[in-house]
Amino acid sequence: MSSVHVSVTGPGIAINSISVSSAFCATGSADGFLRLWLLDFSAVVLEAEHEGPVSLVSVSADSLQVLAATSTGNLGYLDVSSHGYNTLMRSHTDSVLSFSVDGIRRHLTTASCDGTIRIWNTDSLQQLYDFVSDDSPSSVAFHPREQVFSCGFISGVVRVFDISSAKLLAEHRQHRGEVVGLAFSPDGEFMYSAGSLGSLMLYNSSEEDHHVIRVLYNLVAQGTERAPDALTVSSDSRCLAFVGPSEYIVTIADARSLDELLHVDVSILDVESTSLDSALKVCFSPVSTGHLLVATSANKILWISTKTGRLLREVSKVHKHPCSSLAVSDDARFLLTAGHNTVKVCDYNMQLDVKSQMFIGHSQPIRQVSFTPDQLGVISVGDAIFFWDFLAHPVDSLTDNCSPLRVSYSSPSRSAVQPEAEVKGALLSSGMPRQTAPHPSSPPPPLDISSIDHVDRDVLGSISFSSGNDVQIIPPKPIPAAGAGLTSDPRPVASFLKVTELDDSSYMNASLAENAELKGEMPKQPDCYRHFIPRFKTSTLDQAAVAPQPGEEGIWLKAIIGYNGNGRGNMVWSPDQGLFAYSCGCLVVVEYLHTGRQRHLHGHTEEISCLVVTNDAQTVASAAGGSNGAKSLICIWDVQKGVCRNTISYHRGAVQSLAFSRDDHFFLSVGDISDLEVALWSSRTFQLLSSVRVSGPIHDAAFSPSAASQLAYVGSQGVYFCLIQTQGVDTDLKVQRVNAPAQVGDVELTALCYHADSILFTATNRGHVCAWDIATLCCFMTWEADEGEIGVLICRGNRLLTGSNTRWLRLWEVEAARGVKPQEKVSNVEDSGAMVVSAQEIMLDGTTVSAAFDNTMDMGIVGTTVGTLWYINWSDYSSIRLVSGHKSKVNDVAFSSDESHFATCSEDGSVRVWSAPSNELVVQFQVLNQGCGCVCWSPSLSPVKGSEFVAAGYSDGSLRIFCLSSSEMLMKLHPHHVAVTAIQYSANGHVILSAGKNGLVAVSSPANGSTLRIIRDHRGAAITTIQCASKQYKEFGLEGNDMWLTASADRRVSVWAADWFKDKCDLLDWLTFPAPAYFENDSPPPSLAAFCPADPSLVVYTGYGVEKELCFYSLFKKQIIKKIALTHWATCFSLSSKSQLIAVGSKERVLKLIRSTSGRFQDFLQHSDALQTCHFSPSGALLFSVAYNEILLWEVQGF
Repeated sequence: MSSVHVSVTGPGIAINSISVSSAFCATGSADGFLRLWLLDFSAVVLEAEHEGPVSLVSVSADSLQVLAATSTGNLGYLDVSSHGYNTLMRSHTDSVLSFSVDGIRRHLTTASCDGTIRIWNTDSLQQLYDFVSDDSPSSVAFHPREQVFSCGFISGVVRVFDISSAKLLAEHRQHRGEVVGLAFSPDGEFMYSAGSLGSLMLYNSSEEDHHVIRVLYNLVAQGTERAPDALTVSSDSRCLAFVGPSEYIVTIADARSLDELLHVDVSILDVESTSLDSALKVCFSPVSTGHLLVATSANKILWISTKTGRLLREVSKVHKHPCSSLAVSDDARFLLTAGHNTVKVCDYNMQLDVKSQMFIGHSQPIRQVSFTPDQLGVISVGDAIFFWDFLAHPVDSLTDNCSPLRVSYSSPSRSAVQPEAEVKGALLSSGMPRQTAPHPSSPPPPLDISSIDHVDRDVLGSISFSSGNDVQIIPPKPIPAAGAGLTSDPRPVASFLKVTELDDSSYMNASLAENAELKGEMPKQPDCYRHFIPRFKTSTLDQAAVAPQPGEEGIWLKAIIGYNGNGRGNMVWSPDQGLFAYSCGCLVVVEYLHTGRQRHLHGHTEEISCLVVTNDAQTVASAAGGSNGAKSLICIWDVQKGVCRNTISYHRGAVQSLAFSRDDHFFLSVGDISDLEVALWSSRTFQLLSSVRVSGPIHDAAFSPSAASQLAYVGSQGVYFCLIQTQGVDTDLKVQRVNAPAQVGDVELTALCYHADSILFTATNRGHVCAWDIATLCCFMTWEADEGEIGVLICRGNRLLTGSNTRWLRLWEVEAARGVKPQEKVSNVEDSGAMVVSAQEIMLDGTTVSAAFDNTMDMGIVGTTVGTLWYINWSDYSSIRLVSGHKSKVNDVAFSSDESHFATCSEDGSVRVWSAPSNELVVQFQVLNQGCGCVCWSPSLSPVKGSEFVAAGYSDGSLRIFCLSSSEMLMKLHPHHVAVTAIQYSANGHVILSAGKNGLVAVSSPANGSTLRIIRDHRGAAITTIQCASKQYKEFGLEGNDMWLTASADRRVSVWAADWFKDKCDLLDWLTFPAPAYFENDSPPPSLAAFCPADPSLVVYTGYGVEKELCFYSLFKKQIIKKIALTHWATCFSLSSKSQLIAVGSKERVLKLIRSTSGRFQDFLQHSDALQTCHFSPSGALLFSVAYNEILLWEVQGF
């Protein structure tokens, strides 16, 4: 067989290809026909017409099939015997510009320079649909849920198509240049588009018409070089990022309103560069990392904190050319980059020995690359559509001997033809790996990696914040040795990024604020829950705030609701002396169980990690990390007097464990992973006697109950047996370390306790208990006491208690262990012949983090991670909940009208109702997999006891009404499609008003659940406040007695007059408060509004504006009649119905009590995080304040 390519010119039809066999001759011509001729060309025996000119024909060796390719990108073959034609594949005829994947239906849409938009099946690789337009497409995006996609065109038009009906749903022409970015939010509520002349548009994609919500101009950097993915949306649908307004600025905006949240100037990050660096591409990492990746013109990739805008890490020379596309895997383990015509897969954290692998195949620059939604494949487009199998298993790493990618691709002009069976086998993300995987074509060039504050490398720069000034970056300098102080650097500083801090923060504070984000700056976190990890916070304490003098406080802390389940060993109980204490936030709560009365010890400003009590129960020690980068603080409390009589500031990080010796002569403190040091102190003077540095994390420590000079501690490196040696005034610690027995494997020793004077029990993170002979320092027995990690061990007499992360609390009889003689070989329980018996067990509501029992182990108290303290009585096998609290963030709190109960709601989906004044939990309503954002009580309209109802709004847009008397859910409503942010009963209880993040306010009937009215005036801006008031408003020219207001994130307040019985609701006033552009590192302060209790015709407003202030607006005079200056932006506020008091909470952890008549104020600093909620009770006698899950109840005294 031979094949000849011929180009014929003249009046006839051009023949583009000829193939000759022994039976016939095949020709492909410009008229689109494949023709089979007799060998003498006397007649055509068979022909097939194609959509475009046939460019190539080839006859098979047996003359039974003829392959034909067309200039329009189609490839097929003609079956000569059956006269049937089969299309093998279709493809674009020019470069592919953009793509998007429908993960639900496994479809792929592509846009090409050939002017077509095509839909492909990612399993069969076959084309399903194509859309042709006179306008050239530039970018495409699939809706995350619907069978809908949008396409942007060079003309600036954005069109939305329904695939199933092949219908055009919407067409928008607001852009004046090429559409360079197109994206849907992952929740499908919004769509975004960016134009090459700087415009940015926000659409409502929850409705079919995809109407425009907001259009902004000169916001996105001009030009087409950032197409097709100039926009990126965070995985939680909260943030949108893009390059703009100039090529040097990266902006993070609120995805629901386009309000600017953060600006980062990438041109000034490299202080040594002689040229300005510009941003080319942006990509959000999974929201759990808090990172935004930026590719720059200097061929770098920057890791930026989405919370603060700080540069966390940078990588240089990823490709020979600047990156054209970025993507991060959903588990944040892999980074995918495209540069020129190569694809690279990198270790996201840049910690492996082999940090990247390079893959080739494209012959022209790659326009876009991304993981498939199931994370089992990779797609890259440019000269062709490449489908790669991503072979990296979730637990594999790039150090494996196989490559993570293997390619199968669809090309417009060079696609390799595969048999049909092989094509079906090359499934995208099928989960079936290839038999072999190719190695990278060449060793990848080494990456230049710089990580801020990295302990193993020179730092790129150190960040420092200054009040009222720009943040500065200090040039690289050597890292001081352990224990050395920071020294000033004589080199001049350079501007890092423009932010303004309201408080006096320091370099150390900025570093600590990013501890959760920076990789490799601390020792690796041990694989055990027993090690304390402070909850990550972005707030900082205002050091300038001053608490009022004792006896002059306008409010008095009456009770604390909850227990900090994030602490470790942060509860103590002495049954003989009746002492019971635990921590919540930065406070120590001393509770008297027989009366329920509390005393509060306040000396810390950060979260307390652990507590310990002396054997005589006269002294309690508490430990917490330092604020503003300071060392940790240990407070020594006189329990009887309730005063701090001494403090210790020694460890650089948090304190992991505290212990007093049997005779209370010695005191031991253990640092966490950032300070691997054990310190021994005198309990009389609290002077340091001795200290020991260790090579791995320590998790628990204890003194011997029989010998005051003996102690032990356990950690990652095994068990440490210590002996205190005293000579004159000198005290030394003699330490012997012993590895964990080989029989239990590679484990962390997590907890320990002594059994009499001869045996030490230790626990592991795999559920083993090991028994050690103290005299020989040998482990002589082990047994598996739990399936999970044991974090708590207590021994009293011959009874051993184990608490674990499986929620089981078990009691063991271990008397037999005393009869086992230490042997050279470690024995398990069965081999040793000893009988260690599980006497009793009980399952709690969470992981055990603290425990204290009496000397007989009959009764005790146990704390769990969910914030519960349980009373356990083994004799009658009972458990009683002593203290309850929320584990997750508390979003709202509300009093009942008679103040006999109050309700709280949390991100964990729970609504809890508590009794007052006992503060005991009455009932809990739990909704799984949803967060509860707001809660309210029905007004007291019926004299019948128990007629109260609680209504709550949830993150799925639903409302639920609960009946307190029956402890049941009465009704579920679903008036919203987005998270509910505010809810309130009307003043007469006839309707429920609720609002969502999209600005829609729904009026619903609590009687039948119907939605009576939808108010759209605040559309597009999240509602922050709804409040109702009862007032006759005839003076406004309207009838009725129900007024309500709502405030939205765009600083607008609407005031309404309603008569719900007559179905009337009229807009009474509309307030708009101006504000400058917001350039801080976080979200702008919320817009808050409330009616003045004494005069509902006055509206009090606070929010982001020109000044920090409270504004009093008169509905009669239509003007602001009074202002009260604030020292901080308000995050919450509440007005008392008596004494003209206003409570204001701030991100600086300050609860400010203000007298509205004079402006006099007092600051209260009992919270360890930013305040998000504060509420006066209806009578004004009580006040709630909430920071994360810390609920503080205050008694109002006035001042």
